[in-house]
Amino acid sequence: MASGPVLRPISTYRVQLTPDFGFAQVAEIAGYLRDLGVSHVYLSPILQATPESQHGYDVTDHSRIREEFGGATGFREMAQQLAAQDLGIVVDIVPNHMNTVNAQFWSVLKDGPGSPYAHWFDIDWVDGKVALPVLGDDTPPVVDGDVLRYYEHTFPHPGHYRLVDWREGPGYRRFFDVSTLIGLRVEDPSVLFATHEVIFWLLDEGLVDGLRVDHPDGLADPRRYLERLRNRVGSAWTVVEKILIGPEQLPGDWPCDGTTGYDVLNRVNGLFVDPAGKSPLIKTFTEMTGQPTEYRQVMAQAKHEVLDLFFGAEVNRLATCASCDPAAVRELLAAMPVYRAYVVPGQPPPPESAEIVELAAESCSPAVQPLVREVLHGSAESIIRFQQLCGPVMAKGVEDTALYRWFPLACLNEVGGEPDAFGLPVEDFHDFCATMPPYAMTTLSTHDTKRSEDVRARLSVLSEMPGEWAAAVAEWSAQVSFDPHLDYLAWQNLMAAWPISAERFTDYLLKAAREAKTAISWLNPDPAYERRLRAFAEAAVRLPVGGFTERIDPYAMSNSLGAKLVQLMMPGVPDVYQGNETTDFSLVDPDNRRPVTYPSKPETPWDSAKLLLTTQALRLRRRLEGAGPYLPLWAEGEHADHVIAFARSTATPTDHPHPTETTTSWPHTATENETAPALSGEAIPGRRPGAEGDSAVRPGAEVGSAVRPGPGKEGDFAVRPGAADGSAVRPGEDGSAVRLGTEDSSAVHTGTESGTGAHAGVAGLDADVQGDAGPGVAAGGGLALTLEASSDARIRAAATVVGSHTHATGISGGAHTHTAVDSAARTRVAASGGGVHGHGAVMDGDVHRHGAAAGGNVHAHGAVAGGDKYAHGAAAGSVVHAHGAEAGGDGYAHGGAEDCGASGLGDAVDGGVQALRARGDGEDAGRGRESGSAVAGERAWAGVDAGVRVRAVVVATRLPVRLAAAGGWGTTTLTLPPGTWRDLLTGGLYTGRIPLAHLLGQYPVSLLERHDL
Repeated sequence: MASGPVLRPISTYRVQLTPDFGFAQVAEIAGYLRDLGVSHVYLSPILQATPESQHGYDVTDHSRIREEFGGATGFREMAQQLAAQDLGIVVDIVPNHMNTVNAQFWSVLKDGPGSPYAHWFDIDWVDGKVALPVLGDDTPPVVDGDVLRYYEHTFPHPGHYRLVDWREGPGYRRFFDVSTLIGLRVEDPSVLFATHEVIFWLLDEGLVDGLRVDHPDGLADPRRYLERLRNRVGSAWTVVEKILIGPEQLPGDWPCDGTTGYDVLNRVNGLFVDPAGKSPLIKTFTEMTGQPTEYRQVMAQAKHEVLDLFFGAEVNRLATCASCDPAAVRELLAAMPVYRAYVVPGQPPPPESAEIVELAAESCSPAVQPLVREVLHGSAESIIRFQQLCGPVMAKGVEDTALYRWFPLACLNEVGGEPDAFGLPVEDFHDFCATMPPYAMTTLSTHDTKRSEDVRARLSVLSEMPGEWAAAVAEWSAQVSFDPHLDYLAWQNLMAAWPISAERFTDYLLKAAREAKTAISWLNPDPAYERRLRAFAEAAVRLPVGGFTERIDPYAMSNSLGAKLVQLMMPGVPDVYQGNETTDFSLVDPDNRRPVTYPSKPETPWDSAKLLLTTQALRLRRRLEGAGPYLPLWAEGEHADHVIAFARSTATPTDHPHPTETTTSWPHTATENETAPALSGEAIPGRRPGAEGDSAVRPGAEVGSAVRPGPGKEGDFAVRPGAADGSAVRPGEDGSAVRLGTEDSSAVHTGTESGTGAHAGVAGLDADVQGDAGPGVAAGGGLALTLEASSDARIRAAATVVGSHTHATGISGGAHTHTAVDSAARTRVAASGGGVHGHGAVMDGDVHRHGAAAGGNVHAHGAVAGGDKYAHGAAAGSVVHAHGAEAGGDGYAHGGAEDCGASGLGDAVDGGVQALRARGDGEDAGRGRESGSAVAGERAWAGVDAGVRVRAVVVATRLPVRLAAAGGWGTTTLTLPPGTWRDLLTGGLYTGRIPLAHLLGQYPVSLLERHDL
């Protein structure tokens, strides 16, 4: 096992190795990368692959480092040069497959099941032979000595194989639909060690510090593979290329540090997309293409098509082992919404995995039900085959088909993305960051992204100006048109990748058309269509499309810099894809794998700004080190929704769990003994103030308590918990914590279907919300809790008491919430396992993150892991981020009622939260802000963990077109954490409450470092 200190990367820089850019060339740029600020070079696969391969994922020999790159000697020399510059190495490994041209498979073709390597590969033997799909015409193979030749193919003669048409599936598991990549059985320990021996000795010798694991979903048992890997390599940093869809999370029992960052990419991208552009952009798209308005319909059809086109052999194999009709297999696979639902043979399926499969089956015919039982509880082969086939169907059906058919805004059409999901609220992004493993990779561009980050930055602007965009497209289309299914995608990418040559643009459109499969495909080319496509591309690049690009580039630059800064400074290990320290307007591979010139030389102001930002952020990350806490910050004023801001600190509390353990959030803490400026009306860092004139909530009477209130209109309910130890929502004796807030005005939904179970409501004006006791009422009955938000608002909760707690039922997959109400109308909310785990709660068929809510936006984490209080800022002494109840979906009621401050209301009892009685109207709200703000900063920042210091603040502009149209920042301000702060981009010094017009006057972003420590 590898020994010595764990050298987790602080940041990485991805380099695509090629025969023309190998180890010697990487060594030459070591000084450049050091000056850029990265800690580790992240290399594409290094083992021997097909000699001409430009990517390296087609390994042919696991026992050798690739000769074209410089071999083992070249690798050692490179490693020495990098180490001299204080740079480590991370390598990309490919455990799932290898090229079919390799010595081991040749032995299998020659000797059949008797080969010593037969157990290496996942082969479907038929009469002792394996099918090889290579035949393309009637030309017969030719015997040449002891080999058989067919065009460029060579096989042993005689052998244990049969040649079949190239359109047929092979007699072995492959990578997606690529028959030249054969699946490996790394579930066999001897195969795992044989295929990883070089990687292991590189780790043992300290030449490599970390691993990126390619395509884990292809493996028979990804969790077991990662366990064996962890046992062998110790705590070496390991991230997995796991694609997560929507709210899907990485399985908590995988021993790794996190994903490679597609989940991050799509969320960061969403911050800069205006949801208001959805309807008009879909209208333009459907009018131009004739496609349906609903993406899900297109996706389902595409998955059915690829099953018929590519996966007949795999479907038949699964149908045979599961004893069912192949049509049932296709139906269930097409309905699966994720790349894999993890079930291990011989073990009960996890509830969330079973739910995914069962819900998918509900949209299928009854003939699918026997298959559902088989893939969840049946034979090992049925379970594994189904798991291994889900990923390829998603990849080919969604990534490589549907995303090329449905594209109202192409920046949303990314790996793991959902093109009908326009925009991401800042609150949701902060919630996501609170749950991120501290050493997961973050990224914006990869070798597999459909478009580079700066192309997406330009496309995001279109969401803010859909009318102007539609007019421009209509003008261009009137001059040049070709294929309605392709033209609109062409205009988006031509504008966003501008300037682009006719050759590059043609190559992109050819790939897009083949992937879409509406006119041509890789299997069915059409030379006449392709000639017309080339003519269209050549004519299109001559139109004045660049004029539109030039007009939006100031806004695109804002999006680009904002996304880059957020990605580099948010939790995780940031990766910079080669060349993306300056602008990069690349499209899908192979366009995004073109050679990069070093050192990067800025050619435009955008280049210069991006290089400056990237360098300063990476260098700051090295000074911060490790996984410091993350603290959301909130601007005040009429345009506060146009900024995302957060702070990072330098130390990680010693009670953090290991990054591979499951937690729901990480602590947010402030600097020791610091206080915010005691100015009337100032906001507390870590809290979102309301609209202009609203009240900021006054913290509780005890040191360190503060509250992020729930949204609502003027005069609505604002929460103020109290805690003697300075925590926001004080955990109970059993480690419990409170979860607050729903869109339908219910503050705590205990996990029951609408109309049953215990609700605690927070209502707006003229609202009366009451929860009824759910099933299972036992001795003690239900006791009511009433909170009044305004003169006409009433909030009641009826709890079903069983002994001392209520166990709410009715939730599928999460939120086992216990509620107790005593005679003093005090509540305690706990959860099975020590906290409120609201993930997986289903209401009306939708999964609502962070809890069950009819409407779905509960943004309060009341979770503890193993008794540690990680309740979205509820660690002792930290600031509170407890979202309250949304009334009408807009506004933030910091409704500081007169008695919402140090009145004693909210004192903690038995680790719970006392019932709060908040009265007030708009006038009271204003007075609450006036009276409470003088002590807010002190209470928010006092009592923090010793040694934790807030050291960095990130501020980025969102939706710049709408901001400019509104006249700029106006009086919008941001209150910085205590201390003096230096902007690393401009050199300016700041303290206290800063107008954003001043802070963001030179750049649309600001990166601040604590200057007075």
